[in-house]
Amino acid sequence: MASREVRTFLPRQRLSATLLRKLRIKLLAVQVVLDDAEAKQFTKSAVKDWLDDLKDAVYDAEDLLDDITTEALRCKMESDAQTSATQVRDITSASLNPFGEGIESRVEEITDKLEYLAQEKDVLGLKEGVGEKLSQRWPATSLVDESGEVYGREGNIQEIVEYLLSHNASGNKISVIALVGMGGIGKTTLAKLVYNDRRVVECFDLKAWVCVSDEFDPVRITKTILKAIDSGASEKYSDDSDLNLLQLKVKERLSKKKFLLVLDDVWNENYNNWDMLQTPFTVGLNGSKIIVTTRSDKVASVMRSVHIHHLGQLSFEDCWSLFAKHAFENGDSSLHPELEEIGKGIVKKCKGLPLAAKTLGGALYSELRVKEWEFVLNSETWDLPNDEILPALRHSKVKEMPSHMGQLKSLQKLSNYIMGEQSGTRVGELKKLSRIGGSLVIQELQNVVDAKDASEANLVGKQYLDELQLEWNRGSDVEQNGAEIVLNNLQPHSNLKRLTIYGYGGSRFPDWLGPSVLNMVSLRLWYCTNMSTFPPLGQLPSLKHLYISGLEEIERVGAEFYGTEPSFVSLEALSFRGMRKWKEWLCLGGQGGEFSRLKELYIERCPKLIGALPNHLPLLTKLEIVQCEQLVAELPRIPAIRVLTTRSCDISQWKELPPLLQDLSIQNSDSLESLWEEGMLQSNTCLRQLRIRNCSFSRPLCRVCLPITLNSLYINDSKKLEFLLPEFLKCHHPSLDYLSIVRSNCNSLSSFPLGNFPSLTELAICKLRGIESLSISISEGDVTSFHWLNIRSCPDLVSIELSALDFSRYSIFKCKNLKRLLHNAACFQSLTIEGCPELIFPIQGLQGLSSLTSLKISDLPNLMSLDSLELQLLTSLEKLEICGCPKLQFLTEGQLPTNLSVLTIQNCPFLKDRCKFWTGEDWHHIAHIPHIAIDDQVL
Repeated sequence: MASREVRTFLPRQRLSATLLRKLRIKLLAVQVVLDDAEAKQFTKSAVKDWLDDLKDAVYDAEDLLDDITTEALRCKMESDAQTSATQVRDITSASLNPFGEGIESRVEEITDKLEYLAQEKDVLGLKEGVGEKLSQRWPATSLVDESGEVYGREGNIQEIVEYLLSHNASGNKISVIALVGMGGIGKTTLAKLVYNDRRVVECFDLKAWVCVSDEFDPVRITKTILKAIDSGASEKYSDDSDLNLLQLKVKERLSKKKFLLVLDDVWNENYNNWDMLQTPFTVGLNGSKIIVTTRSDKVASVMRSVHIHHLGQLSFEDCWSLFAKHAFENGDSSLHPELEEIGKGIVKKCKGLPLAAKTLGGALYSELRVKEWEFVLNSETWDLPNDEILPALRHSKVKEMPSHMGQLKSLQKLSNYIMGEQSGTRVGELKKLSRIGGSLVIQELQNVVDAKDASEANLVGKQYLDELQLEWNRGSDVEQNGAEIVLNNLQPHSNLKRLTIYGYGGSRFPDWLGPSVLNMVSLRLWYCTNMSTFPPLGQLPSLKHLYISGLEEIERVGAEFYGTEPSFVSLEALSFRGMRKWKEWLCLGGQGGEFSRLKELYIERCPKLIGALPNHLPLLTKLEIVQCEQLVAELPRIPAIRVLTTRSCDISQWKELPPLLQDLSIQNSDSLESLWEEGMLQSNTCLRQLRIRNCSFSRPLCRVCLPITLNSLYINDSKKLEFLLPEFLKCHHPSLDYLSIVRSNCNSLSSFPLGNFPSLTELAICKLRGIESLSISISEGDVTSFHWLNIRSCPDLVSIELSALDFSRYSIFKCKNLKRLLHNAACFQSLTIEGCPELIFPIQGLQGLSSLTSLKISDLPNLMSLDSLELQLLTSLEKLEICGCPKLQFLTEGQLPTNLSVLTIQNCPFLKDRCKFWTGEDWHHIAHIPHIAIDDQVL
């Protein structure tokens, strides 16, 4: 959100900086345990569920950010084109903009989800930084286990050694050999074996091994090389960071020497970094070699490798031998035939990855329980792509409060109070702190030994407290003896506004959780897993927000929940989450007797819930039902609903939608056909936004019936779109102005007729698999508002054709197989082509576009010439950016346009030389441009 357009846009939408800060803090709170969660998800299903929920929340955040960015850029482009009189009119209409009205509530919703996930992480035992420490890879050294056997790499070793011993056929003194393959395939092990091969050792005067990893630091790498080739360099240059001095010393030591250098685990794709590092190597004798291990062909290309050796997977026999060596004593599995059979199943799933076989074998060594081996065999880890299996296989101390806290009698603010197990910290110490106010969290309450100590805390006398959170540690080895009495004795003052009870292990709530807390507006009951019934929460007269999560023993919500009528007279938001045994929700049935003010209802991960939802909810505007697989009841007849979200629910029973519905989101559903065909959507006259995520179509649609009011359609992470899109594209959509298709599959989309979309302003197609060609067409006389085409990361896309239409922005990113781009547009302002290595120039239709003001061409490794673009004829061009085109020889044969004000060149070595200040061959073509930057250097 750092762009200038977005920063300008947000204040106009009345979105507070405080709310954005809160969202950022909540995101950081879950981010710090992400490594630990990723390591544990394969052994704990609850952690995997947590990660899935987090992914959904992040997707929601991404969607929101996309919407904000799109709207901000749209507003900027419109404002740039309008006169001041028009701007005045727009400022008036902006206050009525539904986007502005909804953005704050969407940020709040995502923040609430993240807060819920942050609370869950503690229950799941996720620790900050733990996963990172468990999964981190130590720098590999050149040492090799000389007593160990080599499994399946004998041919690879021989081939590499022969290259190392050969003369440099490329004509260069120094040859680079790249070992390329996925993580865990054995690149580093192979490099070690050839580095220590006797024939290689005898062939070279000097050798050096450097583990580069993801930080390509020329100073550190040069210093490491120097230490390896100069025995006295370790002390002399340990504190020196002068790259020039270090490279002069390396150059001196390598001069007229035949050397071998291994750069292990290289990720750098920046040619300039490599060019800087290799400068002193050129003084070595002919026959000197550099071995690079990397996962990326691009890295090998950037480093000008003369030989690229792609490392394949091990055969099953070699992989089994390696696994058995590490899993069984002396590598002998014959004493454990039942484990041998399971082990061979595990090895098959290793898919030839030696490090996976070694890691799992070592983990199972001395483990003789069959069920543990079966658990590994049946782990969901194997469903991951190859490059994600290995990290998944590599699988706190509580701060305590000082004693005698009660002596601080005048203390007015105390955020956290942590009960110590051994330090003697007592909750009774709070007794004399009668003036503390604001928010107070009391943690580790399972350490309260004497319930009388809880009474002494005298929370009932803390009249200035607004918010109280009472937490017990829910670890499996934690006992909560006497928790019911402790909670009963921690009754707060009636002035309390917000209360959270977390991890409480009692079987009933205290009687004071009712009319005694008259002023409570927010109550959160989280992970009170032994509770089988509710107190009469409906009798809390001021309660506006009720969040219930993880009460896994609750099977029925009925009269005990409400108390007497009327109930929940002030409640505006109600959330049930993670109630795995909940089956039935009974209502009192009175007209206005309960939930008369309820605006938002969330039901999530209640897989056994069946039957009907409350029917009389006159003010409900938002309903979200997630992962309630058995809840197949028809939608309640709630006229006020504006926003409806369902995930992993059967929607086949729906007969009609709420009449005022504006925003509908459906996720994880395979029963969408009737929704699109039978007119249920079409009959809704208020629907503005439709989101489909992670859904699949099972048959071709006969027709598509969407409401004429629909203006935004998002289709994400869905399959079999060839059953939907043909009919969808045939229909007339008069109001649709934004269409986004992301991370989905479609095998038949080839033509997009804009004539059926007269209001469409933006089309975004991202990570759409199966599509090979795309033609954006319009017939003569058709009306169109189209001005922004955004195509990104479509791996199968080969050809794009645009008919003669005028629009503003045209962006193509990372379509790795795109070869043909045909363009007949007469007018557009911005063109971006990035990461399309197969794209063939010249591009038809791009010559002499006098309207083009901005042009960016990036990451086209095979591009050699821009002659076909006739840059000198682009008379309106103001900004030109060329990046990552290492073969591009020159910009233009004539002077660039006089309107050009910004020229940026990055990672284009030939252009860099030709455009050098004053002395470059092309300097006279660009000298008139006010702002020129080449490889981050401003000229």
